[in-house]
Amino acid sequence: MLTGSISTKIKFLEEIGAVDKSHSDRTLLDHLLGTYNKLKEWNAPEYLQDAGLFHSVYGTSSFKHQSTNNRDAVRALIGEQAEEIVFMFCSLEEPRTENIRNMQDGQLKADLLLLANANEEDMIEARQDDSLDFYNV
Repeated sequence: MLTGSISTKIKFLEEIGAVDKSHSDRTLLDHLLGTYNKLKEWNAPEYLQDAGLFHSVYGTSSFKHQSTNNRDAVRALIGEQAEEIVFMFCSLEEPRTENIRNMQDGQLKADLLLLANANEEDMIEARQDDSLDFYNV
């Protein structure tokens, strides 16, 4: 069962259209939840899990759809630290991981690397699931 906090965040994502927007052959909300769940599975701090849940709401260099530009509303839901990570993640150009590795060492760099890994892992798993579905496995 979802806690009030996570359900409020998901409701916001639904309201900004994450259930209606396609991302990697599923909904954007499915991908955001997949990234969030990956970070949770890896015991990432809660602020980073929240960043995972919102990581592409402002659009990215490869996912051009901007669900919202209301940073204040996102910050109110997930906090300043998580929102800063979301904003930075959305602002990074491709190749994203290489650009993160070129950043100055620190917590933001470490958080962005873990978020980028969770994002990629979720998309890889989704593609593998799609391949297995093709073969009715």
